Amino acid sequence: MLPSRTIRRRLIGTLFAGSGINRIGFLLALTVASLAAQDMLGSALWAGLPAAVGVAGMALATTPMSAYMARRGRRAGMIAGQTIAVAGALVSAVAVYTGLFLVLVVGFFLFGAGNSSDRLARYAAAEVVSPERRGSAIALVVWAGTVGSVIGPSLLEPAQRFGIAIGITGLAGPYLGTAIAFTLAGILIAVLLRPDPLEFAAEEQAKADTVPMRVSALFRIPKVRFAIVALVAGQVVMVLIMTMTPIYIRSAGQSLGIVGLVISAHTLGMFALSPVTGWLADRLGRIQVVLSGDVLLLIAGVLAAFASGSDRVLLVGSLFLLGLGWNFGFVAGSALVIEDVPPGARLRAQGVADAFVWMSGAVATVASGFLLAAGGYVALSLVGAGLALVPPLVLVRMRRAAASVQQAT
Repeated sequence: MLPSRTIRRRLIGTLFAGSGINRIGFLLALTVASLAAQDMLGSALWAGLPAAVGVAGMALATTPMSAYMARRGRRAGMIAGQTIAVAGALVSAVAVYTGLFLVLVVGFFLFGAGNSSDRLARYAAAEVVSPERRGSAIALVVWAGTVGSVIGPSLLEPAQRFGIAIGITGLAGPYLGTAIAFTLAGILIAVLLRPDPLEFAAEEQAKADTVPMRVSALFRIPKVRFAIVALVAGQVVMVLIMTMTPIYIRSAGQSLGIVGLVISAHTLGMFALSPVTGWLADRLGRIQVVLSGDVLLLIAGVLAAFASGSDRVLLVGSLFLLGLGWNFGFVAGSALVIEDVPPGARLRAQGVADAFVWMSGAVATVASGFLLAAGGYVALSLVGAGLALVPPLVLVRMRRAAASVQQAT
């Protein structure tokens, strides 16, 4: 049985607020990651490594975090995740202060592993609503990222000044702000996320077939396969272009404030229209919304390729579209990945999908540095634009294969 309207609103509101506060800290840390790494190493070649290790930590932690939540509940998992993320932020601050690159890498691994719990919050929202409203519920929690997109990057310069004022390296300041944000998010979840959303999913699961599904069985479900392809492609395209944009802007002599402006526009695109995306996914169809997102990613990559490092208007526009295209694929793909999956296998499907997404993002983060060094920002952006075509091509192939099977029978 689903919760009452009052309880449902409180639970989703708590997930929204917790995720919003988390994203403030997340974006503070992520925006300066490549800049801090470049300052330590003196080169952009490996500047994407800390963020890549962070995403890898998120990928590696997603499946065990899903399993932990299945045993202990969403609330316990999110509290544990925020605690680990706080530790990662503090280690990263120490690394930037001391100039120890390997310590920064360790800090980002913890940072990413802890954040895996927040990325699963969107599925917790889906557990307290009826099936036909899951896309909208997922979108509402993703929308919380708007808070981070507006507030997070705008705090970069104040956080940098705070770091200098207390006698530490300026870029260490944002990591202290990140630790504070994660702490507040953890306290909010601990106090207000009651009853646990997983209790309502457990009731549905008890009424359904609870035979566990292997990962291979999940991949035999066409919508699961396509959803994972769409989620991975969107993440790779977004990460490739976004990760190196701060370095590209700074290399043109622009200030940290301009970096924050462009990244704010990007993250606004990632999150601000999520309720509309969820509404479209529930009414027009999730596959159609995914494909629309791919078109936006293609346009964004081409526009970014034509932008100079000092062209604020074109960079803001292209990075906004990059975020919006990612949003279409992420919201619709997240709803699609559990659409045809039995209740007893949804947690596994969520964990598997997110593991693929974050691991591919880690690879893309490392690759972005090499592509920037080898071919420049233009080549990097065009590669991203080309990869946006992968989901439509995969869908065409899947439909042709299905049609051939039907004709054969």
